[in-house]
Amino acid sequence: SQSEAADYEPVLAPAAKLKVPMVCANPDLEVIRGGVREICAGMLALRYEELGGRVRYHGKPHRSVYDRALPKLGLEPGARVLAVGDSLRTDIAGARQAGLQSLLVTGGIHAEELGIAAGAHPDPKLLAEICARSGERPDVAAPAFVW
Repeated sequence: SQSEAADYEPVLAPAAKLKVPMVCANPDLEVIRGGVREICAGMLALRYEELGGRVRYHGKPHRSVYDRALPKLGLEPGARVLAVGDSLRTDIAGARQAGLQSLLVTGGIHAEELGIAAGAHPDPKLLAEICARSGERPDVAAPAFVW
């Protein structure tokens, strides 16, 4: 069965009451794992904040993750890097904030919203509308990222 943030309240609520800080290293709200949509750490972090808990975020879209990761790869600021992901909210926003080019994988978490099956190309007009609503626009989009 698909879990929800409320399923974790027996742990989240007492921790928030005790003012235990939470570190959220993956602010994604949901992911697709094995073709199944699941909640992710970002959803739990949002619920924790609603319960009065304090959360420190480190992961896309926060620039700090790029500031730490790129030098470890031997890349200087301004290096040619393509950020690839399926979330406008985290992957594409994070790339923009870090000054990187981005590729949106449309067959991921936005596939249902785009009305497509995994691997299918979305209607460009609908994709543009979804991007406009989110305030994020990738440099390029592809139905899948496979190697």
